[in-house]
Amino acid sequence: MENIILGLLMLKEMTIYEMNASFQQGLSLIYSASYGSLQNATKKLLNTNLIDFTANVENGRNKKIYKITEKGISAFFSWMYGEISANKLEVSMLSKIFFLGLIDSHEGKQEIIQGIMDVTTSETQKLEAVREGLSGLELSDEQNDIAKYQFKTLDYGIMSHHAGLEWLKKSFGDLF
Repeated sequence: MENIILGLLMLKEMTIYEMNASFQQGLSLIYSASYGSLQNATKKLLNTNLIDFTANVENGRNKKIYKITEKGISAFFSWMYGEISANKLEVSMLSKIFFLGLIDSHEGKQEIIQGIMDVTTSETQKLEAVREGLSGLELSDEQNDIAKYQFKTLDYGIMSHHAGLEWLKKSFGDLF
């Protein structure tokens, strides 16, 4: 979540209320966040000097407007160019793509998309190898009744990775 907040603050300075609204209005398709989780992530970012804030009083209420620091900008770009996490692959992929417009160079965008495609391909191959390894198992009828649904979730993972790769190729083929 911290990287997404950094990305939002790359776009403009915001209050937590505005960050929450950004999540509710579109980012929730990628990543769900509660007001409390936003506050916790913001505290972490403040403690590591990746963001700062200015305090204003508006209509008798304290209002903190958060902004990204130079250190935060560096951390954001390190995350964007860093290897994508295979853990929560879809969230990681879509989060980086959401902020891809902040990358100035064509080559930089290409590098990020290629990294996403490489990890997605690798994870797809791992799932396919698991499926292949499990396909020859001798199971009792009772085990088979349980396993058939587990195989379906594995098949879903494989299919969703394939769909993700096809979407990446279709959506970003012009980068290559």
